[in-house]
Amino acid sequence: MQSQILPSRAALVDRIAMQFEYGQSLICLVGNSGLGKSYLAESFITDKYSDFSKAFIQLSAHSKDVDVVRQLMEHTFRAPLVDQKLSLTENFFVLNSEQPAGPCLWVLDGARHLSDELITELQNLVVRAPNTLYVLVTAQAPNMLPNALDIHLEPLSLFESKQLMRMFFPELPSDDDPIFSTFVSEAHGNPSVLLDWQQDDQQLDLRANMPSKGKQKHFFIVAFSLILSLCLIAALYNKQLLDLLQTKRAVSEQTAVVVTEPTVFEAQQVLEAQSTQVESTPSFTSSHLSEDDTEEKNTEEVSAILGALLSEPLVTETEKSHNVETAKPTAPNGITSPQVISKPELSDMPIVETVSNESNALQEGLQLDQRPDSEPDREKLTREAAALSVNDNSWFLLRADTEWSIQLLAVTDQKVAVDFIQQHALDNVKVAQVIRSGRTWWFVTLAPFAQLDDAKAARSKLSRDLLAAKPFFKRISQIKQQIQQSQ
Repeated sequence: MQSQILPSRAALVDRIAMQFEYGQSLICLVGNSGLGKSYLAESFITDKYSDFSKAFIQLSAHSKDVDVVRQLMEHTFRAPLVDQKLSLTENFFVLNSEQPAGPCLWVLDGARHLSDELITELQNLVVRAPNTLYVLVTAQAPNMLPNALDIHLEPLSLFESKQLMRMFFPELPSDDDPIFSTFVSEAHGNPSVLLDWQQDDQQLDLRANMPSKGKQKHFFIVAFSLILSLCLIAALYNKQLLDLLQTKRAVSEQTAVVVTEPTVFEAQQVLEAQSTQVESTPSFTSSHLSEDDTEEKNTEEVSAILGALLSEPLVTETEKSHNVETAKPTAPNGITSPQVISKPELSDMPIVETVSNESNALQEGLQLDQRPDSEPDREKLTREAAALSVNDNSWFLLRADTEWSIQLLAVTDQKVAVDFIQQHALDNVKVAQVIRSGRTWWFVTLAPFAQLDDAKAARSKLSRDLLAAKPFFKRISQIKQQIQQSQ
């Protein structure tokens, strides 16, 4: 048991254990916020049933049903493989068949965060569990769990309030102290309020020493030094900023001289003018030109070509791959001029046809590999397709989520489900076909029922053979969710 607990609370722990022993498997501890329901639940699970498999789960607004089921199974079984697609009852029976569990004690703190489906699963499981299963739930309002025993937690009396405070506070004022007596009476027996008592906040020390003048003088000196340092740093920063602005202004006033470079168009005009001049010159004049004049003319032509090449923009690799290739034949005057040479057409290349033929052959080979090798394989596929088509999934998807059903059987062999239906000759039988962990399951159910009470009345009229299989209630919304996940 926990170290500090009031005698009345310890008696309440014994009362809860006695109710479990009398056969009540589901108990709800009801009390307002701050009365110590969580502390009492921790005391119960610590002190009682030491040989049970215990699980204490504190629920919150962010708790999900999947997480709650997983935590309960991990505390009950050793290294379980929890299937998130199964409900709490289904997971418990599957894991219990693999590794039988002993008696269990589950404590759920915060019943207002439980969903209606999980509450129904808890009510069903405490009745159908093969071994002893005790469930204790804390709630702030009664009747939050139907068919559960509500045990109310009352506030502490004035004497118990002072006794609780003495457990946690070694030094307390006397009972005649007006502040202390008023605080205890206004707490109204709420332990959370009583434990918020602050001894220092409830007293006033009139003998507290005032700060001395020497300390005040020292404080003023430090503050003045700090302000003076900040002013000096600001002045230095302002001077550096002014110097930087003046430097930028001087740089901006300087004029930049821009030298124009010859463009490609201007160089092309120079070359065309020189070519025209060479063609218009008579043949006899070129024969009388001296070698010096020829060398001078070649030098001028080379300078013009270099100027044109230097001003020509760069060509990217992508433009080179998509544009044409250039060849440089020699002109009559010895100047190389660009000439466009077209690339061969894509239709002239036989490589594309070869690649397409190879891809067609590869596709035909893949299609041949995917065909069934023999006639028995085709018959097997036909039987599997016929088996998958026998179900009432479309009927379930059209039903309302608020309706209920009674699940009679869940098997992986369709023939067993068909024989079961023919053997019992029931009228309103509906079969749901779902896929779990790569295996196909058939759920044989009785549906629909507008309310849970109608389903309970129909279950009471079943034969002994059907009741021996322990049928349980299941919402239509849960079956629809399993069918949609299978699809």
